Amino acid sequence: MIPDDDLKGLSFADVLEHLEAGRIGHRAAIEWLGLATYNELVEVMHLNGRQMPGHRPMIVTKETRELLLSITRLPRRRSKAG
Repeated sequence: MIPDDDLKGLSFADVLEHLEAGRIGHRAAIEWLGLATYNELVEVMHLNGRQMPGHRPMIVTKETRELLLSITRLPRRRSKAG
């Protein structure tokens, strides 16, 4: 683990990366980021595409994936030939 004093030179991305890898603790990240709660830290991590140490991604069912694809899939273009 990196001591709290060594976080001073890190960027936002560095702090998130170190937290995800387990090199810094939750409390140190919360203080460095200026957050009030653990829940805010989880939101910041997830909004930036990162996982909290020990957290597992949510399971997305086949039906949910198909629904999302049907909503977001671009319509097929008709070919001009023929």
